[in-house]
Amino acid sequence: MTSERTLKKTSFEDIRDFVIATLWQPSFAINEHTALAHDFHLAGQDGDEFMRHYAQIFDVNLEGFDSVDYFGAERSANLSSLITSLYQRFVRQKLPRDLIVLPELTLGHLLICANEGKWKRPV
Repeated sequence: MTSERTLKKTSFEDIRDFVIATLWQPSFAINEHTALAHDFHLAGQDGDEFMRHYAQIFDVNLEGFDSVDYFGAERSANLSSLITSLYQRFVRQKLPRDLIVLPELTLGHLLICANEGKWKRPV
């Protein structure tokens, strides 16, 4: 008997529509290289909740997934970190993407995991 997963593969449009519905419609074009933390600024508990919802909708086993690896720990806002971030961004002209030191979790990778039904680390 063929499983339901092999009957209907998840498309990139399915992932894109889910991200837009769950987060928001960004002003930039979304493609397979769009990263959750870097492009959508998803962090901490919000990232973990997003992935749990993704796993439920696309029937993905998240065993081995640790949201801290991709979204960081919950951050507390303090003046020192704000000043450092503003300095890096506007004085040193660093892009927001370069200020986040986390591996990229892209929509293309979410698509791969959705079609395989399980989490695997991006390579």
